[in-house]
Amino acid sequence: MNTEFHYWFTGLIAKKAGFSDKEASTIAYASEYVDENDVSFRIKNQAGGEYSNHISQTMNILKPKNKLLRIYPVFHFIPGDPNYRRARRKDGKMHLLNTTPNSENANEIIGEAFKSHKDTRVYRIGIASHSYVDTWAHQNFVGWYDDFNNIGLDLKPDIGHADGEHHPDWISHRWIDNRLVDSEVNNRSRFLSASKALFEKYCEYIKNEKQQDNSSEWEKLEPVLADLMGSTYTGNRCKYKNQRLEKYKKISGEYLPEFDEREWFDEAIKTKVRGMKDSHGEFKEKFTIFEDEYYWHDEDNKEKTDWYRFQEAVKENQRSAIKLLSPTFKKMGVDLSTS
Repeated sequence: MNTEFHYWFTGLIAKKAGFSDKEASTIAYASEYVDENDVSFRIKNQAGGEYSNHISQTMNILKPKNKLLRIYPVFHFIPGDPNYRRARRKDGKMHLLNTTPNSENANEIIGEAFKSHKDTRVYRIGIASHSYVDTWAHQNFVGWYDDFNNIGLDLKPDIGHADGEHHPDWISHRWIDNRLVDSEVNNRSRFLSASKALFEKYCEYIKNEKQQDNSSEWEKLEPVLADLMGSTYTGNRCKYKNQRLEKYKKISGEYLPEFDEREWFDEAIKTKVRGMKDSHGEFKEKFTIFEDEYYWHDEDNKEKTDWYRFQEAVKENQRSAIKLLSPTFKKMGVDLSTS
């Protein structure tokens, strides 16, 4: 899934489930920021030492396998049920790490987010929501190098859905996954199913926290989301995106402004430019001669910033997920805790 679902849909679903404007906005931002958090920073403290973040995405799929194992299976391709009926393939292959929708592991990860410390909870809910709904979009792919991911005669590295390009992530897109027995894929159907499951998760949490139950509102919300998705389409480009974006902005009101990936970072951190300003993108940064330096705007209150709390939530989510997934990886001879 892309920004359309991870930010706009997630924010809308959170709001309709009963989260406040601020909570829904934070959950939506954290959900989308999982995909933008792809640069490792070292933030210097005035008194010495530094703070380092953990990335939750990488645009460089050529990273070593051990690096990818701490990113893809945790945040984007949670291993599910190899026997899932819609995972049936023409070649009969199965994989322990196959991503399947609404899996036990995905439910456990988002369940842990709902129980996390209040300082980081809404951020962890956003992060876990990202990986939870991705189990629908990324189903039948695994989060590391494996020919299980290969679609046709594509020369790209077989990691995640690289061979499938962006087809699994586009709202209302219809495409063909020729590995599968049921090869015709309708993302509209997949994403509506993900929306309902996420809404139910949120409603259950809100009910437990605030004694409020909005679960019956799904009957009203479903046609709204279906309208936002618009017409289905095929082909090699994401169609009708601008029309959908206008709808998102209109329905979300002021609580969900356009996503700005630099907002949380710039609010928390000041950048000392040395030479030319570094890019926040991985590849451009490699060509800088003098690296920029980073400091907190308010070091005494850094723990209260959205960026800091998000990064702490990423670390918490990663530790929890690695503990959960380690037994599965050990069956394949991989010690995930030391990868």
